Amino acid sequence: MLSKMGAGGYQPGPTLVVGGAAGLLAWLIGGCIAGPLVEEFVVRGFLFRGWSQSSLGPIGAIVLTSAVWAMNHTQYDWFGRLLIFVFGLVLGHLRWTTNSAWITVVAHSAYNTVILFTLGRYV
Repeated sequence: MLSKMGAGGYQPGPTLVVGGAAGLLAWLIGGCIAGPLVEEFVVRGFLFRGWSQSSLGPIGAIVLTSAVWAMNHTQYDWFGRLLIFVFGLVLGHLRWTTNSAWITVVAHSAYNTVILFTLGRYV
């Protein structure tokens, strides 16, 4: 059963196979550059900054932004969202300790790139 679901509870569909060089380039640009860039600047740039300066503090902001980020990934089942939540905690910690959203963009992009090639969507 687990082999059918893929890594992290992700349930790939036939439309997610890139099927050639143009599709691979589109996935790399969209899923490994543009997606992480937008998500990180919204979640760990804008939301983290505001919430960390509130009564939540940095730790509360890390937990809350991780939860928001995980729930936004509706293409995953609950186990997949749990894994994304944990990765969000790591990214939140990076954001807090480095005071830079750019570090989280790079980490998120690198992670998505590894996942793209290990899941085999480029077949």
